[in-house]
Amino acid sequence: KQIVDHFADKSKKTKHWDQRYYVDGRYFKGPGHPIFLVIGGEGSLEGMLYPFVNDHLAKKFGAFVVEPEHRFYGESQPVGSTLNKLPSNEELVRLLTPQQAMEDMLTIVQHYRFHELGCSPDEGSTHYCPVISVGGSYPGFLSAMMRLVYPDIIDISYAASAPLLLYSQSTDQYGYYEVVSASAERSAAGCSQAVKTALMDVVSEIMAAGPEFANVAERIGLCKDTIPEYIDSAELMAQESMMIIEDTFADANMDNYPPNDKTDMYAMCQIFLDESLDSSEGKVAAFYKRLMESDDYQEDLEELEIEQQQGKKKKKAKKPKKKKAPKCFDMRTPLPPGPNSTVSCSDWSGCGPGLDSFMWEFQECSLLTVQTGLSDKSMFPPRQFTLDWLDGHCQAKFGASPQPRALVEEWKFDDLVSQNASKTLFTNGLNDMWSYGSHLQNVSDTIIALNFPNGAHHSDINHIGPNDEDTDDLREGYIQITNILNQWLEEIRIDGTSY
Repeated sequence: KQIVDHFADKSKKTKHWDQRYYVDGRYFKGPGHPIFLVIGGEGSLEGMLYPFVNDHLAKKFGAFVVEPEHRFYGESQPVGSTLNKLPSNEELVRLLTPQQAMEDMLTIVQHYRFHELGCSPDEGSTHYCPVISVGGSYPGFLSAMMRLVYPDIIDISYAASAPLLLYSQSTDQYGYYEVVSASAERSAAGCSQAVKTALMDVVSEIMAAGPEFANVAERIGLCKDTIPEYIDSAELMAQESMMIIEDTFADANMDNYPPNDKTDMYAMCQIFLDESLDSSEGKVAAFYKRLMESDDYQEDLEELEIEQQQGKKKKKAKKPKKKKAPKCFDMRTPLPPGPNSTVSCSDWSGCGPGLDSFMWEFQECSLLTVQTGLSDKSMFPPRQFTLDWLDGHCQAKFGASPQPRALVEEWKFDDLVSQNASKTLFTNGLNDMWSYGSHLQNVSDTIIALNFPNGAHHSDINHIGPNDEDTDDLREGYIQITNILNQWLEEIRIDGTSY
């Protein structure tokens, strides 16, 4: 049982909820050996993550693995949220925070550490079990913060693709999509300019159509009858139709590993490089057609149908059967649940349907602001991201104002050295847009950065694990990661012996 509000007055800490989590003790060699705390993030946790941790590092170090699901995602709902019963704005502001999530994680790992595994609380004991927090992307950020904020509990942090610089508002907003563009160009020479030319042409056609913009939307493959009501101008139509494409390339960027001709990034580039498609509208229509044929789009359609069913009935909706790809793209599929939703959500790398998306959009509307605009240097139509736009969007959606500086002012993670941070390992795939907001250089002797030129979004802790298709830099990276963790564990171990 987990406490609903860890920061409430003691008299009010009476409400509890059931948090989903997973454990793996296959390789645990008993007290004195490490515990890997793998942090859940902005999505449902349907089993153990990261085979590199569960099957390789755990075996190497004789470690126990515990993986909690992040509160308000998947089945871990502190206030019983469903699509038909969304949490109130007050509940979100108070309960859906990184601080609350970190307390959940600590509660679970400390319970196993001392009540299930028999570890000693004394760091000087041979039965002391060091805790290594692990996460990728937002959970990578949480991993680093848990080591920074709770160094007496978390001994080591392994943080992959952790966007500390983005969350501290320390980066230029345009770098994010410029990395996506560079990644596309690397996948297929000429891709960046081909995409830019086609998209700019289509934007011009939409703008020229004025109030008849829906006709252009139909020609590029969008369903006219699904254009959201808020899109009432050519400018909004241009922005939102382009945002869907930008979000799709952003997703492909994160999965662009190993970089070869089998990736989604490569396939999407080929559409815009296809000389048999003799118009920009034709290329964009072909792009949307490919998107409609994807498993992700089918899942989004299913989520949308569930939302519509639950909006009409006060009972749990049945999961619809998978359908054939439709003839045009449904513009409702990128919309998160709840009122005043827009394709350009608080996360300009995409939201989508489903309860998890609603929760993530709130997090970016509160403490996890990521400013991601589109410059003329990128392969997309230029568009500036402004905090004024975000504030207006978040007020309309949640009645909340973003607090982009709140976390960095509380935890001061923009200067890790002054906060005496240590034993933190940052890993980055340089083919990943999130690397732009991560530490790419060593911060100190014990805050280390490892970069993989061929890697994408936390490729070192992906859902496949080390395999024959890995590039040489990732193969070497697995060895380096293991050696760094081993060195730090030896420093912690009282007798200095190796695992």
